[in-house]
Amino acid sequence: MKQFFFLLLLYFIPDFSQAQLVLVKENGASISNGQVLTYNTTDESTATLHYKIKNTSSSAVNVRIKILSIQNGTGSGFQFCYLNTCLPSVAANAVYPSNSNPAITINANSETPSSGYNMWNSNVGSGTFPIDYTIKYYLVDDFNNEYGTPVTITYRYNPNAILSTVETGKEQKPFAAVPATIFKGKLTIISKENISYQINDMEGRQLLKGNLKSGSEAVDTSALNTGMYIITLQNHHGKIISKKIIKND
Repeated sequence: MKQFFFLLLLYFIPDFSQAQLVLVKENGASISNGQVLTYNTTDESTATLHYKIKNTSSSAVNVRIKILSIQNGTGSGFQFCYLNTCLPSVAANAVYPSNSNPAITINANSETPSSGYNMWNSNVGSGTFPIDYTIKYYLVDDFNNEYGTPVTITYRYNPNAILSTVETGKEQKPFAAVPATIFKGKLTIISKENISYQINDMEGRQLLKGNLKSGSEAVDTSALNTGMYIITLQNHHGKIISKKIIKND
């Protein structure tokens, strides 16, 4: 009888051993565990890594992200986006989303949209030594216990690196721009197409949102206090541009 109940319990316990976590670039190219992704520029249009997290198992999984280490940098100037949150900086040993918030849930045989997952280093540091951000993606159960095999990657800014054509890829011109990121009453946005926007505070709270037509448009920011914010622009293809902006009345 005890053996029967033991087997019955095993039947209802999820088979975590089958859970698989995979990272891929926006174009579908695989990102392998331990891979170092190197950029020799801080130009946002070429140094932003857009990626997706894939769940290749037959059950939904919960994922968290940990900044394992930062070398030759402080985490300032490293824009890190996940879900609907874009952070202007990160900290070593920090977990995103934090353990006090819901994890990133990915359904069976599904993937996250690349539009909400990207990272970009804008900090040039000393200009001599590379800056490394080592990041771990891992599975957690409902009690935040880690299980399965994590995927660890390193985003590297190395101003002295000579990259191949494959590494640099084809430069894509952004679909929109914010000409002046320090502004007063109104914020000007120039777009090649109709887009949507949202402005969040540095804690991730959404304060303003709306739609803009192609061309040059001015967003009324009179409801915002003086300070720093993140603006996120999105086109109908799901492409996202996020920038740090400062209101200086």
